[in-house]
Amino acid sequence: MARARTVRELVEASRRVRARIVRMALRDPSVHAGASLSAADILVALLLGRGLRGGTGVRRDWLILSKGHAAPALYAVLVELGVLREEDLDRVRSLGGLEGHPRRGQPGVDVTTGSLGQGLSIAAGIAYAMRLEGVDEVYRVFVLMGDGELDEGQVWEAAATVAHYGLRNVVAIVDVNGYQLDGPTSAVKGKGWLQMRWASLGWKVIECDGHDHEDLLRALSEAEASDRPPVVLAYTVRGRGVGELERTGRQHLR
Repeated sequence: MARARTVRELVEASRRVRARIVRMALRDPSVHAGASLSAADILVALLLGRGLRGGTGVRRDWLILSKGHAAPALYAVLVELGVLREEDLDRVRSLGGLEGHPRRGQPGVDVTTGSLGQGLSIAAGIAYAMRLEGVDEVYRVFVLMGDGELDEGQVWEAAATVAHYGLRNVVAIVDVNGYQLDGPTSAVKGKGWLQMRWASLGWKVIECDGHDHEDLLRALSEAEASDRPPVVLAYTVRGRGVGELERTGRQHLR
């Protein structure tokens, strides 16, 4: 596990991470800047503040970036960890470089993602394997999803499965930024009362400000102490840090 950072260090790291995301988005207009910027602080708090415990097989912590289009945010944080180099970011979404969505085999990537809605199902399988190995009380499987992703029925099938088997080492984190591919989530498809939807299946619901590192660390700590599968609803702003994107909810810089 990397050294845990102070809140001040996390804030400074987030600034660098955002600058890297913007740099990637300016090099390649297909980069999903809005979604990456909204998830940046969540990934900083998790990977730099909390940190992941290493090991082999299922005997370690896992991170599944289910909202795979936010891969630039992950890549930018991996630079902070020394897993990637600054110059690696210049080849994002290019042949032989960093792919547009996470792919297992790339440094720092545990699971291949991109088709939305599958991350929580994968997490359920990994968590159950941990139980069979007797390490489910030790390690965690973190899954970062988007709120638009919750349109996928597979998410709720997986949520019911996780709750049914009591896989409390699955920590679901939802980046609630209010947007999805075709526009505001409220206009595309209403999500209902998210807190009650998760709670009705048996999950412990924890809410936080997804741009406040102290609040994020508090939520992660509460999630790990839960006696039920926890879901963290992290409320964010799409395009956080870039006024043009914040105001419009746009995904791309150009």
